[in-house]
Amino acid sequence: MSKGNAKFFFLLMALAAMFLVSFGVAAQSEPVTVKLWMHEHPPRVPLDNEKLALFAEEYPNINVEYTVVPNTEWATTLSTAMASGAGPDLFNVDSFSIGDYFAQGNLVPVDAVAAGFADQQAIYDSYAGGEAMLGGATFNGELYALPTEWSAYACYTNNALWEAAGLDPNTDFPATWEDMKTVAEQLTVRDSSGALVQRGYDFRWGFNLFTILSFNPMVQQLGSTVIDEVNYTANIDTPEYRQVMQYWYDWANTWKLGGPQYAEDRGAFLAGDLAITCDVGSWWAPQAEDAGIEYTIHPVPRWANAVSDNGFASYGYMYTVSSQAAPEVQAAAWTLAGFMTSFPDEYLAAAGLLQPKKDFVESEAFLENPVMPVFLEELSKDTFNPRIAGFTEVMDALARARDRIISGGEDMDTVLAEAQSEVSDILARNKPGD
Repeated sequence: MSKGNAKFFFLLMALAAMFLVSFGVAAQSEPVTVKLWMHEHPPRVPLDNEKLALFAEEYPNINVEYTVVPNTEWATTLSTAMASGAGPDLFNVDSFSIGDYFAQGNLVPVDAVAAGFADQQAIYDSYAGGEAMLGGATFNGELYALPTEWSAYACYTNNALWEAAGLDPNTDFPATWEDMKTVAEQLTVRDSSGALVQRGYDFRWGFNLFTILSFNPMVQQLGSTVIDEVNYTANIDTPEYRQVMQYWYDWANTWKLGGPQYAEDRGAFLAGDLAITCDVGSWWAPQAEDAGIEYTIHPVPRWANAVSDNGFASYGYMYTVSSQAAPEVQAAAWTLAGFMTSFPDEYLAAAGLLQPKKDFVESEAFLENPVMPVFLEELSKDTFNPRIAGFTEVMDALARARDRIISGGEDMDTVLAEAQSEVSDILARNKPGD
């Protein structure tokens, strides 16, 4: 090739490269539409709309189609849409369902750069507790979600009922489950026939989910876990499980301090008929105040022989991105998720939702909040519910076993052996890759 031809060739190559770069920039700047679906939480919706308007100003080439789905229709609507390929690009999945969506291959890892971070570690570093805090959104070392709300359970006391019993919740609140029985007996009021008029404390019996959210964490305190989410195995026919089951059985049948036959605990607390409830979050405070109840908040008790310092299970909702979306839509969706999770103070103030960004929870305003620090402390110690495919089947099977023993009076050894087999079959049938 002559020098003149070579110069001409390289000029053409340079022009071609400039064209490709220009074309790429133009292509990236083409408008992209992100379909965003959120479950209904009325206090959050106006703030979502406000922030989406700001997002539109900052990112004019990303259009957002915002859909709010009623809570009663959320699970069915989302699962049906995802199965048909007509689902959202960015959606607010809960910690109970994320295991199914992950196992089905519906989720993609967080695009840290698109979300406004240098890398995944930078995301962990931006949250209090780091990787442990975001454990409910992490699978196999990869982060798949950004929290829209992270919640833990703690115990509320009705201080007037404590005072009437001659107790002070600030000094007499039980640190152990063994002491919970003693304190609950002191707070219990019975009529002349011995029937309960006021309960000191009771579990949440009527919702099968709480076999995972409260029963399983009590097992975890003893060093075991009902479900191993990594290996998809069950640990039901164990000494730790028996200890918790015996306690629940004695609560209802031996000590007669409560049970599934009574009004559910949250309503009873608001009605002034229950002195302690431990299955509510920070979002419960306004309801207690509206009911005119003066309260204090305390950590969930631990066993005296506990080997793990955890309370009840953490849970939450989180932004996840669909694997069915086109790559450019996925990137835009993570940009939107990063933007929407950058206002933790406003989402707590307006909607009672905790997004535990490190700079926010270390702020003076947060630390002076009378409610939040206890919940943040519990979050730092608790674990999320097992994130497994077949979650609903498992919790229903666990609830049936509980009810056969506690309400039906069946032999515990027999029931636990059968439950072990049943849950093992469910896990084997739903294990990813099988």
